[in-house]
Amino acid sequence: MITQASIGLFITLIAAGATLWKGFTFLKRYRLITGTPTSRIRSAHQGYVEVIGHIIAGEYGPLIAPLSGRECVWYRYSVSCLTSGGKTKHWNVERSGESDAWFQINDATATALVDPAGATVRTENTRVWYGDTANPSISHLTNQQFQHSSNKSSGFSLNTLLLKDLDTSRYRYKETLLFTHEKVYALGQFQSVGGGRQLPSAQQISGDIIREWKQSYDTLVQRFDTNNDQKLDMQEWDDVQTAAHQEAEKRRREISATPTMHVLSCPTETHHPYLISTLDEEVLAKHYGWYALGALVALIGEGYLILHLLAA
Repeated sequence: MITQASIGLFITLIAAGATLWKGFTFLKRYRLITGTPTSRIRSAHQGYVEVIGHIIAGEYGPLIAPLSGRECVWYRYSVSCLTSGGKTKHWNVERSGESDAWFQINDATATALVDPAGATVRTENTRVWYGDTANPSISHLTNQQFQHSSNKSSGFSLNTLLLKDLDTSRYRYKETLLFTHEKVYALGQFQSVGGGRQLPSAQQISGDIIREWKQSYDTLVQRFDTNNDQKLDMQEWDDVQTAAHQEAEKRRREISATPTMHVLSCPTETHHPYLISTLDEEVLAKHYGWYALGALVALIGEGYLILHLLAA
């Protein structure tokens, strides 16, 4: 027979498992942040690295935040509607989104392109405000007003509390932004391409060129058939290979002359987090340290509750 105690025990065991998993996640991130040395972009090794620099806009310039209309390099937003269900009220997300445009980080040694896809973004540039329409009016929201329109979503806001209590606003807008010139901390997969890196051999390129030419065999014969017998003999095939080798050397020189491009992206290993934060490195590490400690305290409480339920 299923009792309330057994149901409570089952729920508590699931909660304890989730708390344990989150606690280990927070602890791992704390150790990675404190234990991974900071690399210079110009000389960073290929793989999982930590870089610190300043944000600059991407190739196509800054983005426009969809709710506030502010210039930024990355945004995440949501629009929620206040709905009633009996005696309770709750916020339902009507629409949300996140930018996927690349931006750049410069650390005075070089510049790296940043692909934000898959990143956990931590920043204090999160704002929440309220209105009566699904599309917020931004004509009255100046930069200064935006900075003070509400506290961070995790903080206390008297204005927010009054708006919610008076039920004068049916819509809640939330926006998180990254701006140019901000100092940024990033932990992710680093790769450098161009500048002669991973340059294929002349033999490899020559083989690719011959395969390209063979796709238009008639043109190849017309070019190298010196005796006009409508086919390529051994001597003419030697001429093809010589021409392909010369073309391969030319392409190698062009490839090696391309500038080096550094890219930071989401690690292929799922156990490595991809973090982007405008918080100071020490502050970010402390946050995850406190989260891990909080998970430990919660786990102890859940363990005590499990023992109490087992004894009941």
